[in-house]
Amino acid sequence: MTLPSSPRPGGVAPAERERVVELLSRHFANDAITLEELEARLDRVYAAATPAELSAVVADLPTLAEPEAPSTAVTAPVQRVTATLSGQEQRVTGVVPRRVELKSRFGYIEIDFTRATFAPGITEIDVHAFMGYVQLRLPAGVRVECLGTAMLGFFSLGGAAATEHQGAASVVRITGKATCGFAECVVVRRDAPPLPGGGR
Repeated sequence: MTLPSSPRPGGVAPAERERVVELLSRHFANDAITLEELEARLDRVYAAATPAELSAVVADLPTLAEPEAPSTAVTAPVQRVTATLSGQEQRVTGVVPRRVELKSRFGYIEIDFTRATFAPGITEIDVHAFMGYVQLRLPAGVRVECLGTAMLGFFSLGGAAATEHQGAASVVRITGKATCGFAECVVVRRDAPPLPGGGR
C-alpha cells in the first residue's frame, strides 16, 4: 500500500482520511471486516481523490457508536486510556480502579503501575492493541493472570516474579487482544526505574 505524500487534487483533507482509517480500524477490531478487506479498503482510502470517493469506502459498513472519551483519572470506577495515531505514557499512583481499559490503534500506550496499589480481589486490565503497542509495568507482590490473545502479533507476560505470589490477596487479570500489534506485560520490583519519560 502506497501512501501519498500530499493530498490529491479534489480537496480531500488529511484529517478526513485519518477519520476513515480510524473508522476502518474499529470495524476490523470488532471483527466486522477481515484483514484482507481492511488492506483493500485502506488502499482505496489513500487513492481517493474526492470526498465522495472517500465516503464510498465505508458507505456499506454499519454505523458504529462513537467511542467514549478517554479518562486518565485513577479514582474513577473505570480508567480508560486511548491512543489513536498517537502515544500515551503514564505513571499511576494511588489505588487502581477495579477495571482499566486500554486501546491503542496505530499508536502506543505505556503505563507504569509499579508505584500504584491494587486493592484485594480482582482488578481487570483489558488491553486492545490494533497495529499498535501496549506495555504494562506491574509491581511484584500481586498475582498476575494473563488471558490475552494475539493475531499476527504477540501478547506476553514476563518478569522474574510473573509466576509467583499465587496466594496474594490482589489479583491482576489481564484480558484483551493484540491484532497486528503487541501487548507486553512485565512484573518488576517496586524500586525499579520508571518508564523513560512516563508520568511526567
